[in-house]
Amino acid sequence: CMRQERFERITLACRRSVGPYGEHNRRFLEDFKRELAREQLLGPSSVLLGIALDDPAHVPADRLRYEVGLVLGREQRTSLETRVLENGLYAVFEIPHTKAGVLSFWENLPALTAELPADRSRPIVERYAAPMIARHLCEMCVPIIRPL
Repeated sequence: CMRQERFERITLACRRSVGPYGEHNRRFLEDFKRELAREQLLGPSSVLLGIALDDPAHVPADRLRYEVGLVLGREQRTSLETRVLENGLYAVFEIPHTKAGVLSFWENLPALTAELPADRSRPIVERYAAPMIARHLCEMCVPIIRPL
């Protein structure tokens, strides 16, 4: 299932990790969620993002950068570092929120995006929205350069 969406003015409370993708990122995200819980920022409508900033085909595993972020509401404040996500269009794929589902998406990415006007200058965004997680789903947001 795929649809188009525009990201605008998304502010994140975020942390960056450097190291191999995969299990390392999963543990990093779990640590980040505990930090957010301590700041009382997690709730039933929370949206977490995971952003792989480097291509493992071109960057050594020990130098791969991965950001995790919580989408902040206008009134939310945090002591964590914040940043604004670049505005733009995305093709959003709904996938099973399982290790196999996420791995399958990344393995099949070339075929899934072959017909898309993908914007390779911006990273793919993994979106973990609490209401979707409750339905065992998550989203992979592929940046595109023009409407579908």
